[in-house]
Amino acid sequence: MTAVPIFEVKNRLPYFIHLVESGETVQITRHGKPVARIVSEEEVVKEQKSEGQIFMEKIMEWRKNASDWLTNEEIDEAFNIPRTIEPAIRHPEDFED
Repeated sequence: MTAVPIFEVKNRLPYFIHLVESGETVQITRHGKPVARIVSEEEVVKEQKSEGQIFMEKIMEWRKNASDWLTNEEIDEAFNIPRTIEPAIRHPEDFED
């Protein structure tokens, strides 16, 4: 990462944009303290989670909380989830003796 004072970025913005396009991250400072970063669009997209990923995380969180009163089979049956999906939370009754 390259740290650059804000006045320098103002005077040479095209140069720093080229750095970012080549994969570098530019940290902008004011009086020696970081205030912002310039990163490539590709990097931003990589860091963002898709809506599907967020949805699945919420479902798994709910499933964990619901495990106190529902078994995995009851949850799967309620949502018509095929048993080929391995749940993150397992109940003792899920294991066969």
